[in-house]
Amino acid sequence: MSNRFDHLEESEREWLRASRRSAARRTWLLIGLLVLVAIGLAWLTLNAPFRSRPAAPALTADQQALADGRRAMEAWSHFANSNNLDDLHDWFWVEGPQYKELAKEARARKRPLGPPAYQFTLSGTRVLAPTADQRVLRGRVEVTRPGEVAQHYNWDVWMRRDTKSGRWRLWTVRAT
Repeated sequence: MSNRFDHLEESEREWLRASRRSAARRTWLLIGLLVLVAIGLAWLTLNAPFRSRPAAPALTADQQALADGRRAMEAWSHFANSNNLDDLHDWFWVEGPQYKELAKEARARKRPLGPPAYQFTLSGTRVLAPTADQRVLRGRVEVTRPGEVAQHYNWDVWMRRDTKSGRWRLWTVRAT
């Protein structure tokens, strides 16, 4: 006989051990879940994918027209080498006088010039605004190609806003 008083039967003891094991498992599972949540919150805090970042300053219409005018000059330089009018489509008005002039030149050429590439550089530019949807880029354009003498032009590059795309496209060029 035992000197301890044990009022639990063996089946009751087994049930008690099982419930303690179950409670311990739930505790460790809860601790693991809390650790994962803490790691997730730390990652969100440090990387901040949803935090609003300051917006890049919006370009003014004049700044955008100048940037798009430079892209049009770059497209023109690609066209000068390739003789492919598709090079101009994004940056020139197809119904504009300058595009029509370049299309005539393209038909007159027998084959593309090819490399070395031309470079059209717009510099010393003032932006004039005759109307809300037109900008004139008044400046100096330098046309260079390795092995050739640089050409310099004082041009007014007329840009018109494309309301569908929001970009400015080259309409025409006039000597100043």
